[in-house]
Amino acid sequence: MTSTWQINPVGKGRFLPDDLSLYIGKKTLVKLVLEAREEVNARNAQCEGRETGSVGFESAMMLTLLTYCYATGVYGSMDIQLGMQRDQMIRYLCAGDYPDICVVRSFRRYHRETITRCLAAVLQRVWELRFCGEDAEPTCGVPYIEASLTRWFEGNSTPDFKREAEERILQAARADSMAADL
Repeated sequence: MTSTWQINPVGKGRFLPDDLSLYIGKKTLVKLVLEAREEVNARNAQCEGRETGSVGFESAMMLTLLTYCYATGVYGSMDIQLGMQRDQMIRYLCAGDYPDICVVRSFRRYHRETITRCLAAVLQRVWELRFCGEDAEPTCGVPYIEASLTRWFEGNSTPDFKREAEERILQAARADSMAADL
């Protein structure tokens, strides 16, 4: 089993911690995930020329669930399943329909681009809320994160949110691969 419940420092080219709720709280993060999902679904509907309401409930729930989990540093499918038992917010997002490990992996595999767009939108919004306001400072009270962000700000402008989202999804796939090897 993977150990993704720990808080990983900002590093390896990352500009935000694994658990974004450290910056904005779980309720605000869920709100941003739901808004991002609606935006992505609306864009998909426009591109495919269909009604916005035609997105299946299960797909909407799975997109919300995986986006939230990847935004909070919960990557492995087994960890997501454990979260359904231990984390009130994950249970809330499942709305009584708890997918198993195979469903989580399959959804990630077949909807990777949609998850990437949704997660990138959440990352961007958290970044904007945290660092682009009037009094925004690259600090959060955690020394290693503060130092990493200060170094990052000195050499960069706007982060690549899509790349960060892709890296998180890749980390989820790796977590599942390692779990399968045990």
